[in-house]
Amino acid sequence: MKLTCVVILWLAFYVAIDVAVRFTNIKCQTFHPEFATFEKCDLKVIGRGIIGLNVYVKMWHLPVNNISVNMALFRKGNGYRPFLYNVTADFCRYLKNRRKHPLVDIFMRTVMKDSNINHTCPYNHDIIVKDLVFNVINLKYIPLPGGEYRFDLKVGAYNDWKADVKIYLDFSDV
Repeated sequence: MKLTCVVILWLAFYVAIDVAVRFTNIKCQTFHPEFATFEKCDLKVIGRGIIGLNVYVKMWHLPVNNISVNMALFRKGNGYRPFLYNVTADFCRYLKNRRKHPLVDIFMRTVMKDSNINHTCPYNHDIIVKDLVFNVINLKYIPLPGGEYRFDLKVGAYNDWKADVKIYLDFSDV
């Protein structure tokens, strides 16, 4: 009985908190321009209070069948500090078995619907993310307190880091 009451109160408190998430900035950097370059890396206002993320990566060496990703979350507080998550994964292996890396899976579910990276390796085309809007529902398994965050995504190929994308987010309680 006590456990049921505690769970109900916790759920009522958790559901009562509304969080608005929006992109505030994006920075893209390539370490090897002979491998790939960022043709587009920006934010675009889609509608009132809705900001979409756009990234276009021109690939110069195709096909690519060995990809590594590193995802890290930072929270702003006297500078950006590491916050909870820092995961490195073999992206091609992840695409074959999505259960092995749950954090990568949460990120990929957000990105796949607005991009062309929704298939297994090899990649023999440019990478396009168009009008990606961050939805709070994507965070149902990772509740985060309000504040400013930075999401770092490092992408490597053939055991060498090729690019770094820093996405700045603002989580505000509504």
